[in-house]
Parts: sequence; C-alpha cells; structure tokens
Amino acid sequence: MPTDYDFHGTHPVSPRPDAVRVKWIEVQPSLSPARVRRYTCECRPLMFEDCRAGGQAFIRRYDRSVVPWAIAESPRVKIREAEILWRQLMAGQAR
Repeated sequence: MPTDYDFHGTHPVSPRPDAVRVKWIEVQPSLSPARVRRYTCECRPLMFEDCRAGGQAFIRRYDRSVVPWAIAESPRVKIREAEILWRQLMAGQAR
C-alpha cells in the first residue's frame, strides 16, 4: 500500500504582466462570521480564501512570506462579482 499521498489543493496561476490590481484592504470586522467556500493550497506562501459573510462576498489573502503574516481582503461585493474575481486570481488575470 502506498504511503506517499499528494494532498495539494488548487494552485493559482502566477499573475500575468497585464493582471488587474486588486485593492487589498485591512480585514473588516463583521457581525456575521465569514464562511470559507474555497481556498488555495497551503504549500505556497501566498494563499487565498473565497469568503461569504452577511450576504456579501470577498476574497481573503494571506501572505505568509512575512512574519507576522499579512492578511488582507478584497472589498466586499456581490457574490457574482467575487466569483469573477476568484476566477481571475486563479487564472493569473488579477493580482
């Protein structure tokens, strides 16, 4: 029985030179806790989470190349807009 398992998750593509810049902001306090719907693999220093809270959506970004980690969020938007941003980040079309 093999003992080497590869449990990697989604890896975003490296941003293209013409990638749209996301305006990352400080983590916003919320009355309702964020629910993480999707996330990228933890094997890389930059990790993303697709979050929902209070009927809105946003992407949370963890930069683990610094200590303490730099955590930021995209602006809170309609779910459809956040889903587009998630796809752009995963395809290297946003940074």
